[in-house]
Amino acid sequence: MKRSSKAEIPEYRLLIAPHLNERTQRHTTIVALETGKPFAAFRYALNVHELISGKSISYKVVGLSAPRLSLPSPGPASFTTEHESLKGEYTITIEGLDGKVSSFAVRISPRQVKVTKPVGGGMIELVTDEKLWPSR
Repeated sequence: MKRSSKAEIPEYRLLIAPHLNERTQRHTTIVALETGKPFAAFRYALNVHELISGKSISYKVVGLSAPRLSLPSPGPASFTTEHESLKGEYTITIEGLDGKVSSFAVRISPRQVKVTKPVGGGMIELVTDEKLWPSR
């Protein structure tokens, strides 16, 4: 029998939320993926291949890159992108470095992102409100 005194930390955290781009003043959907565990010395860039095909979005984590700034700063490795045209229901798939896959479905509107099919696979913590994202 497996005993765990600590709560399991997800391998990745994913933010999908409505966002107002301050530079362009346009409403977008922000997508941020980060590692569940922070790095002690640097905030690495998470290298991710993104593919949007119809109503399917997939993210494949392919590695890490050294941070652009040479100043030490602890934190998770992260990837962030914004999309102006996402609207409706999408199936989202995340593939980690180890090949594990999690998928779920969301309905995206200008005011909210609602989960329509819960996360499967257990390696992702999903956040749909930008106010609940720690690095925002």
